[in-house]
Amino acid sequence: MKDGPATLQDSPAPTPAPPELIEHAWSLVRQHPECFWFWHPEARIRHLEDVRLVVEHLREYGGHQAWREAQELNRCLSPLFKRKY
Repeated sequence: MKDGPATLQDSPAPTPAPPELIEHAWSLVRQHPECFWFWHPEARIRHLEDVRLVVEHLREYGGHQAWREAQELNRCLSPLFKRKY
């Protein structure tokens, strides 16, 4: 075990999302407000991780239509996450 204070691991910086993906995610947030009850009015979608959150909440809290729209958004998102690694 090392002596001295524990150091925090730096987490990687969030990956910015493309503007067209942000707009698609925002339109789904507006169409399905019941899935985003926690969303602060001033919150913004800026990163791929934010888009992933939209997908997760559409799947968990939405109906069949929200699920299908989440699947479509996820198909747009998947290649972008793969490029990171």
